[in-house]
Amino acid sequence: MKFNNAIIISLVAHVVLVGLLVANFQFSKIEVKPSGIPAPKINAKAVNNKRVEQLVEKLKQERLSEQRKEKKRLDDLKKAEEAAKQRRKDEEKKAADARKKQADAERKRKAEEEKAADLKKKRIAEEKERKKKAEQEKKRKAEAERKRKAEEERKRKQREEEERKRKAEEERKRKEAEEKARQEALEREMMEQMEREAQELEAARQQQILTEREIWITRIRGRINRNWIEPENPGRCTFSIRIAPGGLVISIQVVKGDTAHCESGRRAILKAEPLPVPNDDPDVFESLKTLNFELENESTQE
Repeated sequence: MKFNNAIIISLVAHVVLVGLLVANFQFSKIEVKPSGIPAPKINAKAVNNKRVEQLVEKLKQERLSEQRKEKKRLDDLKKAEEAAKQRRKDEEKKAADARKKQADAERKRKAEEEKAADLKKKRIAEEKERKKKAEQEKKRKAEAERKRKAEEERKRKQREEEERKRKAEEERKRKEAEEKARQEALEREMMEQMEREAQELEAARQQQILTEREIWITRIRGRINRNWIEPENPGRCTFSIRIAPGGLVISIQVVKGDTAHCESGRRAILKAEPLPVPNDDPDVFESLKTLNFELENESTQE
């Protein structure tokens, strides 16, 4: 509102000033001619116009200066208001933190009270359990004494029948020995059968590994051959490579061959990484982790 009033006052002052300049311009157009001496002609219109322009420009600059001052004042007010808002937010946050801290302390106090109550309940329960065990121990001893006396009576009667039971026991042991011998013979037969089956399974597994190994060797050769740029001249190179899980090449050793084929073959092997290897069959991978193979030009094979 203050900024608008300043603009209005400035505009009114400008209008009044322009009116005065115009009146002065009209007045200056009257020519005064002294008698007998011709007066030089002065272009009052040009002079007044220049003065008007200068005054108008000055007023414009003053108005711009006032506008800048007013804008700065408003900006300062806005910054002060934002700073006040931030202070209010900080105070509210501080109060919220204090409330949270108080709530945490209250929860901690309640937790400690609950813990103390639980410990008290536990002690009471332990005391009850101790008394219960003491009572049970007392009953156990009384029962043991009763059983001891009953056992003595049983043994007395048992001695009267020992001879009869001895013969029955000898017969039982004889039958048990026969049954044990029969079971042992059956177990030996079963073990021999299981060993034969295990050997057959192992032989079949080894054959399967060899078959799978040839399949993976074919895939590895195909991958390397697709990345091999054959030298122009005939030749060959034999490599020994070690492969890590996942198909990464640990080492490449040249067994024999000419330089051109060995170097181009080495580049092809590295370019073909990772090599195709089985990830779900460790036995097959074990048979592939050290691999010897040969690269040669088709012209040599002919």
